Amino acid sequence: MLPVDYTLLSSLAHPCVGAFIGYLTNKVAIRMLFRPLRPWHLFGVRVPMTPGIIPAKRRELAVNIGEMVGRHLLTSTDIGSAISKEPFQDHLVSLAEKKVGEIFQRELGPLAEVVPLRFRSYLQIGIKTLKYQIGEGVVTYVGSDDFADTLTDAFTRHLDEMEEREINSLLTSSNRRTVYWFIDELFRILIMNRQVEAWLGEYLEGLVRKAAESNKTFGDVIPVQLAELVRSALGKHIGPLLQRMGGQLADPVLRGQIVQGIITGVEHFLEKLGPVGAMAKGFLEIDTMEQSIGDYLDEKQEDLIQWFENPEVQERMGMALDSVFTSFLEQPLRTFLALLPEEEVAILCHTCAGRLVTVIRSEEVLTELRALLHLGFENMVAGGERSLGEVISQFFTQDQKDEVRHVFFREMMSLFRSGSSERLIHTMVGTMVDGLLTRPLGRLYDLVPHGVRQGIVDYIVVVTNRMLLQEVPGVVQSLNIRQVVIDKVNSLDLLELERLLLSIMEEQFKYINLFGALLGFLIGLINLVLARLTM
Repeated sequence: MLPVDYTLLSSLAHPCVGAFIGYLTNKVAIRMLFRPLRPWHLFGVRVPMTPGIIPAKRRELAVNIGEMVGRHLLTSTDIGSAISKEPFQDHLVSLAEKKVGEIFQRELGPLAEVVPLRFRSYLQIGIKTLKYQIGEGVVTYVGSDDFADTLTDAFTRHLDEMEEREINSLLTSSNRRTVYWFIDELFRILIMNRQVEAWLGEYLEGLVRKAAESNKTFGDVIPVQLAELVRSALGKHIGPLLQRMGGQLADPVLRGQIVQGIITGVEHFLEKLGPVGAMAKGFLEIDTMEQSIGDYLDEKQEDLIQWFENPEVQERMGMALDSVFTSFLEQPLRTFLALLPEEEVAILCHTCAGRLVTVIRSEEVLTELRALLHLGFENMVAGGERSLGEVISQFFTQDQKDEVRHVFFREMMSLFRSGSSERLIHTMVGTMVDGLLTRPLGRLYDLVPHGVRQGIVDYIVVVTNRMLLQEVPGVVQSLNIRQVVIDKVNSLDLLELERLLLSIMEEQFKYINLFGALLGFLIGLINLVLARLTM
């Protein structure tokens, strides 16, 4: 067994006791920061240093912590700087893309079902306002000069393009046959109408009276081709007519009429001679004269027939008839109508109209007229190879076409700007909006292009950053972080506050205890040295 050096142990006792005292005093001092939790009383007197420092100074500690956090640790400048840094921006972009993607991938029903129930009354008001605003906007635009100019230019260009196109590109041969059939039916219905005859009679009567008032002759009214046709027919039939007249001389009735006509002519001639004619008439016996003329015709019948067949006589007769016909054509209509009663002129015109309509109503004539119409239309359009503008130019001059277009555009604009059109616009807008609102929205992802979606995300990020940077000072001020920290510290349980502080400073408290032990050891060692020096 090793011998014990009590002198060494006595020398080491002072530093060790000093180290123990230093460790224990620091341990107790640190413990007294938190304990006791409540004040102790002895004989009614509060024991000093109770409760511990932190429980006793809890409110001051909360105020100091709040002051430090609110004014120095979480300032608006620090928060704004943190918002502008890349990690927060990346998180914000990721969050915006996620939320927008979730919304765009969701299957949405009609708008009325998407809007929460408590907001649907506002939605209905908004829809009504939208309908009215759109309708009024359309009506206002329709009434503007800009709309009129735009519509006029569009129709003008379209009509010009149509005029340059061939008929075949607008109406095929089968389509034209359909048009012809429609025209045929329309013409047939028109002709078969009972009022056509009366209308045509009145129209002819009006033309005749107008021509008479204009001092026109028969030649002005009768077409030249018809007059030449009649003149040619008279020239061709003069020979057979005279031959027939020669053959009729053997007819007792006709001969009697000829004899009576000659006697009447002689009597009329004698009456014009006055007294001399009356005296001459007294010497003439009518019966004897009638018998003599009849005998002469019997005796000269063959000579008369040969005379009628004489080409020279026929030529002279033709010249005479031509002269008479020419005189007829030169006769004014006014002179002819003056010889007829008013009602006979009307009857004549209506009779001609009736005969003409009767002829036209016959199936053969209608068939021929339809064929002529078809053939005429096809010739006019050159089998559909002519342009629409060329066909129109056959009926209208350029000024007339411009006038027709002007009238068409004017009436079209009047129609668009009428009260009925305005009501129709509002009705159409309402129907269109209602139709859109009843349709399911579906997935917005399928409706909105990727570029638009990315634009929405970028816009959300920009707006959020701008809002945060602008509103952070006001938000920090309104949150009153200092007071929030003070209230939070005051609301903490003392044991929980102790554990919180110890979790933060436990390591430091350990080193403080060790430092106290070390300091006590050094003090004890110094005391030992001093004691040895004084011995």
